[in-house]
Amino acid sequence: MKKIFRKIHLYMALFTIPVGIMVAITGVVYILGANQDTWAETNTYTVNQTIAKGQEVEFLKQWTKENNVKMPKENVSLDKSKVNRTVGSAGYLITLKDKENSTEIVTFKRSIIGNMIMLHKAKAGMLFKIMMILYGIVLVCFYISGLTIAVFKKNVNGKLVPKTESYVVIAAGFIVTIIFAIISL
Repeated sequence: MKKIFRKIHLYMALFTIPVGIMVAITGVVYILGANQDTWAETNTYTVNQTIAKGQEVEFLKQWTKENNVKMPKENVSLDKSKVNRTVGSAGYLITLKDKENSTEIVTFKRSIIGNMIMLHKAKAGMLFKIMMILYGIVLVCFYISGLTIAVFKKNVNGKLVPKTESYVVIAAGFIVTIIFAIISL
């Protein structure tokens, strides 16, 4: 049984190494103060006209060609304030802000670290959200298979029995985590 759990543990680890490294790096840099807007490139333009709702993509196709600006992916959504209109994806977007008799156009391109933090926070496309859910499931499986590998040993009769020291370490981990959590809140 231990052999099966070791193989499961090994192959899950090998498959999820890339997402695990990304989550670890972005978690650390986020805690140290970086966020999704770190090193982002922002440009602001003003056009002396208002763009009708529903005409954003058509207007931007023409405007980006004329002004040599990259056109983002063509999905249109309203932001939370329901005032500004956004076209694009988490990595590159254009926001249209209505002003009096004009429209402010803001292009926003995230850096690689900003994009990685957006992926970490599940604020990007559905495919990576699925990958992050899979990674969460794999982490639970890691602990189950790891516990099965580490916590049990064979006794003289060949039966698996728990190692007492493993339970002590697990209990210590729970106690320290709970204490640090309570103190931190």
